Amino acid sequence: MSKIVLCETQRAAVPYHIEKINQSFSSYGELCYLLEHYLIFFLIEGFDKSFKTYLREELGIELSGDDPVRQIKEIISFRNYFTADERLQFQQKIRTAYLYSAAKKQKILADLYLKHHLYLGALQVYQNLQKISGQLRAGEQAEILFHMGLCQSRMFCLDEAKESFRKALLIRERKEIQEAYFLVSYLQGDYRTFLQDGEKISFSKDRCKLIYGNIKQREEEIKDQEEFVKLKKIDYHRKKADDIMTRRLTKAVLEKWKDEYKKEII
Repeated sequence: MSKIVLCETQRAAVPYHIEKINQSFSSYGELCYLLEHYLIFFLIEGFDKSFKTYLREELGIELSGDDPVRQIKEIISFRNYFTADERLQFQQKIRTAYLYSAAKKQKILADLYLKHHLYLGALQVYQNLQKISGQLRAGEQAEILFHMGLCQSRMFCLDEAKESFRKALLIRERKEIQEAYFLVSYLQGDYRTFLQDGEKISFSKDRCKLIYGNIKQREEEIKDQEEFVKLKKIDYHRKKADDIMTRRLTKAVLEKWKDEYKKEII
């Protein structure tokens, strides 16, 4: 019980929204929570003028200078949200992250965006990382291409996603990348193209037929579930979803992706 510390705080009348991570806060405790979970974002982006004004006027926190590391330390020391041990651990986390290379920081930031379904922001950072791929190991390059494909697929850029997955497979053959590649190809709904896509990554026609059959079987297994039926309500490149489209698409996956994408853009 001796280590329990209550956080002395006040709540602002209006919350502050951080658009790039789609998060809001209106109290000191909420701000500290965001610093813990989005540390790399604040280390890279820092605190702009409007952010600092809000902290000063609404929460009584006056930040000095423009160095994000110093500013974060000032915030976590402002009130007793953290215990003494937790504060020391967090400061060590800051020092470790600060010493990362610029490329590694950007990759961690992009992964953070992807984790929280912020696909537009993640894709932009991954694309920037592609320009400095010489600073990344082969495994990291493959992972970036794979994650780019995940972002693109959830934004319904299926051809671009498939190409990102294909490039990732040229660097490193991983089962999860192959699965993503074939799923996107299947979502496009063309059996002949599906076979051609398999040949592009050195899969035999017989093996591609087997994979296609396995995906189709899984689609049949879920077609009576609630997620499958929901797709009929989606306006997907046409005014009304017809029976052909309903058969061709993996409804549960597509519904989930669209819901995630809508949360970001609305």
